[in-house]
Amino acid sequence: MKKLNLLYTAAFAFTAMAVNAQVQQTPVHGGGNQVIISKEKSQPATGSMFITEKYMPAKISNYDKTVLARYNAYSDTFEISDPIAGTTKILPTQTDVTIAFTTTGNTYTFKQFKTEDEEIKTGYLSIVSEKPNASIYKRERIYLQPEVFPANSYASYKAANYKKLDDEYYISLKGEDAHYFSGKKDLAKLIPAKSKEILDFIKKNKLDLEKQTDMEQIGNYIASIL
Repeated sequence: MKKLNLLYTAAFAFTAMAVNAQVQQTPVHGGGNQVIISKEKSQPATGSMFITEKYMPAKISNYDKTVLARYNAYSDTFEISDPIAGTTKILPTQTDVTIAFTTTGNTYTFKQFKTEDEEIKTGYLSIVSEKPNASIYKRERIYLQPEVFPANSYASYKAANYKKLDDEYYISLKGEDAHYFSGKKDLAKLIPAKSKEILDFIKKNKLDLEKQTDMEQIGNYIASIL
């Protein structure tokens, strides 16, 4: 009888160890609740929140001195670095204030705009072409792709990743809010009185609305015919 009891005890201990090992690796479902237990630990996100990681010289329109700045397209903010003091700060947002990078020529302005879903927002837009009666802007965005934990032993963990979205283009007519457009026909519809002229100009010059230099030409042309 003693031998039999010892056999049961050993079998129970082995079963408990096996169950415990399995619980540490797989999701546990119980009742109406779900508890996920994983051996994997979260890792730092890959990629970058910044259009350019390096701080670069920039001029702010309402500030006399040149600063070192970089654009965080994930949070839609500008970081200003002071290497002498060893500090960084977030630039306060002010409508129509511009931040111009002196080495690249890229200039950003904080404006109100209307998205593809007709939602009114404010944020930083990169200036493509800016004239009193027509301006074209580019919106740059980065999003965080969530981390992925393995669902089984055949899958692998994937860390969260910052990824750049496709640029969006906006047009502002005679000082009104900038409005999103997705292509040449969409752009022409926003200016119905000149739509044919705009489409003819784009076709004649073989312009690509995904190229910033071509968008600059289009913006300048629209400004000249309004």
